[in-house]
Amino acid sequence: MNSKPLHFFLILLAAFYLLVTTSCNRQPVYRPWVYADLRLLDPLDAPTPATDILAVYTRTTDLNVDICVDLLDIDAGDKYTLELSLWDSGYFYQGPLMIEISSTGAVHTTGIEDGRPVIWPRVVQDPWLDTITISLNRAFIGERYHLAISTYTTDPVSSADEASDIRSDAQPPVTRAPLLVAFWDDFPATTPAQALRRWDGAHTGPLGDRHGLKHILEGAAQYNLPVALLDIKTPASLAALDFMDGILYLQGLNGRGLLILPDVVYSEPTDTALGLSRRAATGFGLPVSQFVYNASSLDSSASSGQALIPGYRAQFFPLTDRSHLARFGGTRLIPLPAADVVEATEDGPSLDVRRALVKAALSPDPSDLVVLGGSLPHSTWGDSDMAYPTFEWIASHPWIQPLDGYSLLVFPMGEHEHFIAPRPKTAESSPWLEALRSAPDNAITESAWQTYLTLTAPATNAQLQALQANYLGQVGELLAAVRWAENPVSRADCADDLDADGQTECILANQNYFAIMDPSGARLTNFFYLDNAGPHQLVGPSSQFTVGLSDPSEWRLERGEAADPSVIPGAFADDAEAWVQYKPGITADGIIFTSPDGSQVKTYRMMGKGIEVCYQVPGPVSTRVPLAVDPQAFYSNPTDYLPSLAPHSWTWSLLNGISVEVRTDAALSAQGFTSAVPFLSLPEDPNLGYPRGNYFPFPLSVVAIQGNEVFSVQIINK
Repeated sequence: MNSKPLHFFLILLAAFYLLVTTSCNRQPVYRPWVYADLRLLDPLDAPTPATDILAVYTRTTDLNVDICVDLLDIDAGDKYTLELSLWDSGYFYQGPLMIEISSTGAVHTTGIEDGRPVIWPRVVQDPWLDTITISLNRAFIGERYHLAISTYTTDPVSSADEASDIRSDAQPPVTRAPLLVAFWDDFPATTPAQALRRWDGAHTGPLGDRHGLKHILEGAAQYNLPVALLDIKTPASLAALDFMDGILYLQGLNGRGLLILPDVVYSEPTDTALGLSRRAATGFGLPVSQFVYNASSLDSSASSGQALIPGYRAQFFPLTDRSHLARFGGTRLIPLPAADVVEATEDGPSLDVRRALVKAALSPDPSDLVVLGGSLPHSTWGDSDMAYPTFEWIASHPWIQPLDGYSLLVFPMGEHEHFIAPRPKTAESSPWLEALRSAPDNAITESAWQTYLTLTAPATNAQLQALQANYLGQVGELLAAVRWAENPVSRADCADDLDADGQTECILANQNYFAIMDPSGARLTNFFYLDNAGPHQLVGPSSQFTVGLSDPSEWRLERGEAADPSVIPGAFADDAEAWVQYKPGITADGIIFTSPDGSQVKTYRMMGKGIEVCYQVPGPVSTRVPLAVDPQAFYSNPTDYLPSLAPHSWTWSLLNGISVEVRTDAALSAQGFTSAVPFLSLPEDPNLGYPRGNYFPFPLSVVAIQGNEVFSVQIINK
């Protein structure tokens, strides 16, 4: 049989293939490189990042023989030459095929025996992933070959790095670089504005760029890279994330095994915070975990503090040695990353991160690992221009082994098993803890715990911690409502100091309604309703849910509840006279409050389905009513609030729950936090005029009333 026609046909076919595939531009990768393709890991030993060989891969496809070289870092201005020598004993009879690749894009091929077809390689130099890929026509390369790779600097010309005796049929290296990516402060949001900023904020993050949790979740999803979100499972974070429709992201990624979601101790006492974290996780469709994270551990050292939580297989903990796991008893201790370190960049991981990964990959100690991440709001990982290149770089280098939850639970401990137990720290006492622990179990008790845990959670600075302490007294008012709900009696008096501020508060109550009024401002701080299903909150101050929303320069800690000007301290705290000390008087109909000069009078009385306040003032007055309808429902499971505005009324309803209506003969306007919903599908826009409700704490709606001389306001349960 004459083989010349067949041979000629193969030459034409190869020429056509190479013509249409040859390129020096970046092209989409139709199949990513995988660990099975890896043939060599090379230590850091070159004078420049662009000439430092990290890894070499080979693979054979239907038409190609592909070779890929990972370099430490390629920048646009780098000058280098890479030389590849390939031996194929089945085809190249004299010497290797030599391919010289320049940083300028020039490719030169030599070493083919005279009379043989010329092989034109397809070369892709990818400065984004710091790789050089060479594709050769499979028709000219045997099934097995070996190669050597050298790099050279070009100014002056000198040898830089070399990797030799690489065989196409070699097994992948045994070791890889174990990598854990973990974040805390994952979604600290108490208003729609904060939620939008923490999700996809403009001019935020450490560099003032677009930044947020969205980019972490999308990067993990796109590149199949597991991440640990250490404190996302708090009631406030999950509720805010559900408002942003972000819970679906968590559920989907968790189902794919791409998230580690520890149970969270976000405040003290541990058992209560942990219980509320687990309850919220279940309510929002997320599983309880074998991992736990104690947010207060960031403020504890390895030698003191109550940071270890029993009953879990693994706990994230600020170990001194961040490159190894430790053990205490039956619990694995997983190190936290260093805080506020630049790890993600527009070109992928920083050089320090890459070097750490190479060191871990080549380490003889299998318990070595690299831990990255940190406080998300302060991390470049959340930057939209840095997250995706960094995720892609890691995913495109299969000598890196990102660790998921299962991998962490079986990861070797090596010689770093032992951990010295911290000495127990004496628990700080609180006047409210004993009362909270002994309080009956109902919806208001849950709200009281949530308020207490929020206001005692570790704060970012001492000033905020002190500000939070100013508002702890409201726990006492909630506990008073708890006691009434267990034994509802009628009363009208000003006998008890409910918030331990040294001044008595007033209570107006019957079998169905319970109101607390503070003579300071003659304001209605809390209002509750009782039916067969249990007690329901209708009115509450914004400080029940968060404080510190105003500029810290405006805080006045010596002013008690008036310390934070952003707080709405209950209903009918008039804008001009919010903290005037009124004189209360008990009447047959209710309680009347009179200003010191007698010019302003507010009269509270119970109605059949609510409460009414009548104003008698000498001129125009602006006041507000913050409606907090069953807030514990918002923090425990997906919840919808429905608004309805009429000329002289505002109705705020919980879907499949209760409704409250504010009526008045004065001018009325109102918004709820739900007014931000139309903007949730868009990134934060600093040039957009958002509605007022965008800045209300979850789950409030606020009614603004402008009255004059004599007018009345009713708060009615519907």
